Amino acid sequence: MIRIRTKLMVFFMALVLLLNGVAYFLYHNGQRSFEQYNHILQRLFLLNEVTQKTDAVYESLNVYIAEQTPEHYHEHLQKRKALKQEQQQLAQLIDTDKNHLLVDNYRHMITSFLEECGIVLDAFQKQKISVYPVHLTDAGDISRFIHETTLDLVNQELARYDDHYHHINQKSNYSEWMGISIFISAVLLCTLFVLWFSRGITKPIKRLSAAAQDISKGRFDGPPVEVNTRDEMRFLSNTFNDMRSNIRTLVKEMEEKSELDQLLRDMELKNLQSQINPHFLFNVLNTISKTAYLEDADRTSDLMDSTAALLRYNLANLDQPTTLSREVDIIHHYFFLQEARFGERVQFETDIDETYLSLAIPHMTLQPIVENAFIHGIESYEAGAKIQLRIKGDDTCVTVEVIDNGVGMGEETRQKLLQMEERTDAVHHRGHSTGLGVKNVMKRLELFYQQSDIFDIKSELNQGTKVTMRLPLIEIEEEDHD
Repeated sequence: MIRIRTKLMVFFMALVLLLNGVAYFLYHNGQRSFEQYNHILQRLFLLNEVTQKTDAVYESLNVYIAEQTPEHYHEHLQKRKALKQEQQQLAQLIDTDKNHLLVDNYRHMITSFLEECGIVLDAFQKQKISVYPVHLTDAGDISRFIHETTLDLVNQELARYDDHYHHINQKSNYSEWMGISIFISAVLLCTLFVLWFSRGITKPIKRLSAAAQDISKGRFDGPPVEVNTRDEMRFLSNTFNDMRSNIRTLVKEMEEKSELDQLLRDMELKNLQSQINPHFLFNVLNTISKTAYLEDADRTSDLMDSTAALLRYNLANLDQPTTLSREVDIIHHYFFLQEARFGERVQFETDIDETYLSLAIPHMTLQPIVENAFIHGIESYEAGAKIQLRIKGDDTCVTVEVIDNGVGMGEETRQKLLQMEERTDAVHHRGHSTGLGVKNVMKRLELFYQQSDIFDIKSELNQGTKVTMRLPLIEIEEEDHD
């Protein structure tokens, strides 16, 4: 999926890179033209400096001959030195393949001019009157030749500058047209992108809006909203289609459930006539128990009493806490009924420290654990089955252990129990008189004590199971609930 933000970032980055590339290209071309133009100007300035300094050397020599002062002598030497420096730059700036001979001759003329000026200066200082005027005239002639050659070189440079000017002008026009073209292209590109991008958002939104209006009017069977883009709009449309499909399924389920509820209400009305009041059942069991007692059927009377106690306790309010003592009493009743049913096939053992029987505990905690050990652990045994209930404690907690020597369970099943994963009702409640499973007990213990490390299970296949509960010390007053 390509996000909308990614599309915008890629487009703007491409646009910025394009504009910066064009700007750099134009700047680079302008900089090169400026460097070429500056180089031509430096050449012209150098030729002009050579001409001016040649004249300055010749004039300073005449002034020195006329004035004969040390100041004019030093001034003449400085001007000669400056002319030599300009002469050294000629080969670097002026010399080319086309004017190599002319520039070389130009440099030699400057050298000859400086030599003639040196001869004049030396002859004048030695008072060779017949020598220095001739060489002074030669120096003046060489100075005129230098002027003429300078003009020739300047004309050549101006001719080259004219070609360069036309070239720069063409490049400037080309850059101008290129800038205009790129600007127009960028505007068109941005316009096309905005149209494409806005259409990719507004068109799916219109489709989603139309589909939402259909749903608001109760029409859930419309065609799915299709989006061709690969961005958040496609994800949104797919989510919307799934939502409409789920709503359609929920509406259908609600209709089916409504029909089922109607059928159930009809069945409830029919079953009201056949329901038996639990208190009436308790009274009947008590009557049967007393009758068995009067007829000297003591064991039958005890079985009735245990059955009534279990039924009454199981129908009590699960939200109210009870004591460990009452839970143990119910386990004794349960043991008594199971022993009457299975005889010597099963053996029940208890090891209980009565010091901790006043501990507060959630209603219906031990019986589901014992039932689970019996049904899933030892019920299939023909002999030698055994369940143990151990209660012991210390200053911090009371430890309750339910141990069986049954078929045990694998590690995967043990982990599922500890993680309280959902199980089907067929497995969860099969054969239980309480209708409660281990998961329910674990959850109620965690909520009651506000701790998550209360329950532990140790088991191996064909090695039995040991369920351990570590209950914090909380006591309540014993009440008579019989």
